[in-house]
Amino acid sequence: MATQELFAQAVRLSSEERRFLAEIIWETVDADLPAQWENDTTIAAEVEKRFEAFKAGRERGLSHDEVFAAARIFVA
Repeated sequence: MATQELFAQAVRLSSEERRFLAEIIWETVDADLPAQWENDTTIAAEVEKRFEAFKAGRERGLSHDEVFAAARIFVA
């Protein structure tokens, strides 16, 4: 079944069922994260590094619209 079809079915679920589905899906994503992300200190350091790069103009953030446009492309 294509991702778009799965999404179409998922949005018809109740909010409680969608929240549960999201949690289950996130657990599978979380399991695939590199081992270094298991440590909160490592995550905090990476976030700080990226934020400093953003503030210094070395990195550009994405707007809400850009993030969701990219998500739509992925789903399509």
